[in-house]
Amino acid sequence: EVQLIGNLGQDPEARYTAEGALVVSFPVAATRRWTDRDGQKHEETTWVDVTTWGGLAEVCHQHLTKGRQVFVRGRPEVRAFTRKNGELGAALRVTAEEVIFLGGKPGEKGVQAEAAGEAAPTSADDIPF
Repeated sequence: EVQLIGNLGQDPEARYTAEGALVVSFPVAATRRWTDRDGQKHEETTWVDVTTWGGLAEVCHQHLTKGRQVFVRGRPEVRAFTRKNGELGAALRVTAEEVIFLGGKPGEKGVQAEAAGEAAPTSADDIPF
């Protein structure tokens, strides 16, 4: 299982399988920032391709847009590939089981969506600590 927080790099892309199942995909940029011993600041961004299915896909397609911050929990998969210049590369893909919409406009409540496709509004008031 993988958990990540990041921002969408583009609007979600929807498509249907031959069987008629909705699949929605979107790239998420997870950025890590740190300061080294010499006081120099660093930043490293990892791009993760996220895929959602069924009811979860519907909710993500309706509510997500480029730049929106999300929390994603799901199953990871690393795929190796060869670039045009012959170099080997790898891509991290996550099949989401849960997506929580973070950030957004002031006063806008977050939305939590799980693989079952049910969306439940969440807010800071719902956090038990």
